[in-house]
Amino acid sequence: MKKSLITLIVLVLLGVGIYFIIGLINTNPPKPTITVEGKKVEVAQGSYCWNGLINSRCVDMISPPGIIEHQELKPVVVSPESELKIEFEKEPNANTLGVNRWLNDNKVEDVSLKNNVLIAPKGKGVYISDVNARWEKGSSS
Repeated sequence: MKKSLITLIVLVLLGVGIYFIIGLINTNPPKPTITVEGKKVEVAQGSYCWNGLINSRCVDMISPPGIIEHQELKPVVVSPESELKIEFEKEPNANTLGVNRWLNDNKVEDVSLKNNVLIAPKGKGVYISDVNARWEKGSSS
């Protein structure tokens, strides 16, 4: 009985240690989960800089419209002025979450957020939004 308990404790500690080490080594930023009207919006990784324990890296991606085209992401149909909820498994630093709306390949506008919620535009159309944030280990869009 005593050997089983010691073995269980060692395995739990080993599992926690491996999880911690993977977290330190990881050089990928968190991706947001975006939901609207009960639907999950597909997201793609944009440019980022991220610091891991062993290595750090900065990756410069093409523009969000190019990423969407390259990854063949499908638009999500939503009602005008719907609430798009933006969540992260690991919350970004305070006051660093932002959103830009791409008007064309060269022009963007800032979009306001309230409590990590983006309000969809009133007008019909296809809208591309770039969610960006900062964490202790770096930044991502």
